[in-house]
Amino acid sequence: MDEQNKLIEQMLEFGYSKEISLKVIKKCGAKTIDEALNWIELTEENDYQEDIPFGETTVEGGNGGNGSNGSNGSNGSNGSNGGNGSSGGDNDNRCNRNEDASALGGRVSPGGGMTSTGSGEIKAKLTPEEAQKKAIELQKKIREKKLIKEKEEELLRERNRIAMAKEAQKRKEQIEEFERKKYIENFEKEKNEHKKEKEKQLELLRREYEAKFGIAYKSENEKKKNIDDLTENEKREEIAILLNNLKNKQKNKKNELVSSLNILKTYFSNIKNNILEKKFQKIKKENKIFVEKIKIYEEMINILLLVGFQDSGEFYVIKNYPNTYLLASAIKFIDLVIKNVNP
Repeated sequence: MDEQNKLIEQMLEFGYSKEISLKVIKKCGAKTIDEALNWIELTEENDYQEDIPFGETTVEGGNGGNGSNGSNGSNGSNGSNGGNGSSGGDNDNRCNRNEDASALGGRVSPGGGMTSTGSGEIKAKLTPEEAQKKAIELQKKIREKKLIKEKEEELLRERNRIAMAKEAQKRKEQIEEFERKKYIENFEKEKNEHKKEKEKQLELLRREYEAKFGIAYKSENEKKKNIDDLTENEKREEIAILLNNLKNKQKNKKNELVSSLNILKTYFSNIKNNILEKKFQKIKKENKIFVEKIKIYEEMINILLLVGFQDSGEFYVIKNYPNTYLLASAIKFIDLVIKNVNP
């Protein structure tokens, strides 16, 4: 049973249906795929495609029920005598057998018989060599069809794979963009909440101060001069103070601070080393690196303003010619802070 199942699987690979494979094995008793293919080639196509009994009808004279004892060798028309006839009788028997088979609509077999096609058509039986050749040709055609089909399926799979990869990349980019916007929204929300709390505490402090001393309270920011009113040296000193404060406040987050300071230093170095390149004199506020590394530190935003950047809404830009003195000073102070943080 296992051999039969294996043979059926092989015939399925050649393109035959399971029903036809079972019929072929049942009719010819094939044990190998070559035997099955040879038998199919020797049989009319419609014999196994339609529900018509398989097989060949061979009509031969000279071997009847009682022909072995017949003595009338010259009379082979009734197909019952010829076993012991003369050579002339044998020839007559073969001729008569051929005539009888022709009358039945059969075909002549290699041994002197005729093989019926079932439709009256006379067709010579294939030799084993011819049958093997035809079987090989049939196998070749089936393999070619199978190869073409496999190539088409492989091409389709590749197209589907590329389409799925593009779709996956698109979804990934959409998710990253969503997460980036969400991060910015959360950051802005926290910043606004912190600002409101700070204003609330400042207002309480103002009221308490005025109630205690009877004069108006001025915050540290109000006491400070406007950046535009500071001299170059005052701006330079303010940059140093801001960086020192930043170092002291971020003692427990040294790695994050150093990473952000290096980004800030890169901004300033690009401007200083490419003084005529306008692209280095503009920073987009929504830039991911800027948001994650610079914007989180208020001191760094103030340093940007001190070296010459201005808030234009969507960007921080240097509108006038860059101040190389302040840029060089800021770079020097940043290097000192990084060195102190990582001795």
